[in-house]
Amino acid sequence: MSYKKNAVSYGIWALYLTVVGIVLSFLGMAVGGQGNGIPYMALLLLALAFGALALIYFLSKKIVDSVKIKKMAAGKAALVEAILVAVLLLTGIALRILLIGEAGEEAAYYEVAKVTENGMQVQLVQGSIYYYLCLLNGLFRLVGNKWMAGIVLQIALQMLGIGISYFAVRRLSGRGSALVALVFLTVAPGSVRAGMTYSPKMLYFCMYALILLIIAGYMYRTTRSGGRVLTWILAVLCGALAGFAGYTDIVGFTLAIPLFGLPTLKREERGTVLWAAQLFLALIALAGTFCLLTWLDGAVSGSDFGRVLGAWADTYRLKGADYNFIFREAGYETVVMLVLISLGVFTFMRRKSEEMFSPWVITLLSVTLLRVLGIVTPNMNGSYQMYFAMAGLAGVSLSELFVQGGGVADIPEVVVEDLDEMSAEPVAARRRRLPAEAWPPEPAAGAAPAADTAPAPAKTERERQPEKPAGRRHARKQKRQMETDVPVWESLSQETAADGRDSEVKEDMAGKKQEDAQKQVQFIENPLPLPKKHVKKVMDYPIQPEASLMHYDIEVDPGDNFDF
Repeated sequence: MSYKKNAVSYGIWALYLTVVGIVLSFLGMAVGGQGNGIPYMALLLLALAFGALALIYFLSKKIVDSVKIKKMAAGKAALVEAILVAVLLLTGIALRILLIGEAGEEAAYYEVAKVTENGMQVQLVQGSIYYYLCLLNGLFRLVGNKWMAGIVLQIALQMLGIGISYFAVRRLSGRGSALVALVFLTVAPGSVRAGMTYSPKMLYFCMYALILLIIAGYMYRTTRSGGRVLTWILAVLCGALAGFAGYTDIVGFTLAIPLFGLPTLKREERGTVLWAAQLFLALIALAGTFCLLTWLDGAVSGSDFGRVLGAWADTYRLKGADYNFIFREAGYETVVMLVLISLGVFTFMRRKSEEMFSPWVITLLSVTLLRVLGIVTPNMNGSYQMYFAMAGLAGVSLSELFVQGGGVADIPEVVVEDLDEMSAEPVAARRRRLPAEAWPPEPAAGAAPAADTAPAPAKTERERQPEKPAGRRHARKQKRQMETDVPVWESLSQETAADGRDSEVKEDMAGKKQEDAQKQVQFIENPLPLPKKHVKKVMDYPIQPEASLMHYDIEVDPGDNFDF
């Protein structure tokens, strides 16, 4: 699904370019080990990076534009996609099983969640951690307090979330972007390590991906006709789910970005008021769900609404700027993703009137800003949501490189063939496809019958002459014939020869017409007789008989007895 490229899109692209330049500058400072003074290394790395990316983009653009990419059939493309997705998911599961010995935990979740005589005694404001501990405690009640059971649960939750996120990215940005993002989420070392660590991040990621998929489904339905009642229901549901995700963890409010950013980037001009009304209901549902959950939390814990809301706000208060996490969490796959994300600054221009970058850019910047400002908590710092947004943006940046023709949809070959056949179809053949009462038209009262407008066979040189001069020539020839007294049988023989030539020309034209008709679609012959245009036959050569033939009397031999 793509969005209309307008002034908002170019503003987001400018912000995108600025942030990429800042990140590359920080990397240059880190590489050069420079903290104070003029960052020469940062500026040098920034110039070299943008120059190299521009060169890679223009070379790739030239190669892609010169190569004719043949599109697969829908069934074959779906089969290839299913095979690739299955291979990547199985590879991800195998990697995690092979490296399961390196599993660990971020905090004492195992000790808190394991089954004891006193039960699980925990009082936490943050909902995502509480839900995760309840899930672990339920698992341990079934299989016992086994460490490895929690790791298997983590792997299962991560792979489930990755599968759901694939369909969400596919719905938002297409098949190519989803496959690239799936590669990073399944086989990248950072993602593999995150899936083998006791943490509520994977449970929250499953919920985050599922809500994003529902929002993507709603956004897709708004660009299609029909099912208007379901669209209203989905709008309210998406708002409620975004409110639930935001109450559980503040990073969940970033799900509202693709939801409420739709009116400024939608492709259709019609239906703006309807969409605005739906999104207003979604906003009310978001705020209502958040307030309802806050009230229920207070009712269960024996507190009032104000104190619970104050505790939630204190949990996510501003804690100070921190950007060192970018370097602490950076790995080899992060460098590759950063290169692809930087390449997206150029591939943004591949489409003339549409783009796919804005939802991912704003989501990634929002999560990064929450982490930089220290609004997140230590145990739920939004790191995997940031990683997921980077993978999605990297997939869009790379897949947009292969866009051809400015992103304008090509006319299918079948349609082109039909258009060619329609343009080459004779008028008479198209006339035969009309109903019997539609052709020929009834002449008006007192009017002469209309001549057939069907394309006649190619005329000979004799027939191309203007009609009026041909008539005068014909009159002069008749007068000359009367003056010279041409015998009747001679005139008939000459007219017969002319008719023979005309018949040969007509036979040739009929043969050509039959060959053309065999190449085209054969239609049912019109049973109604059509008026035929009268074509005058004119002899365009002089008659000069011999002098011995200039009389009517025939000399007969006296000895000829033909009378008897």
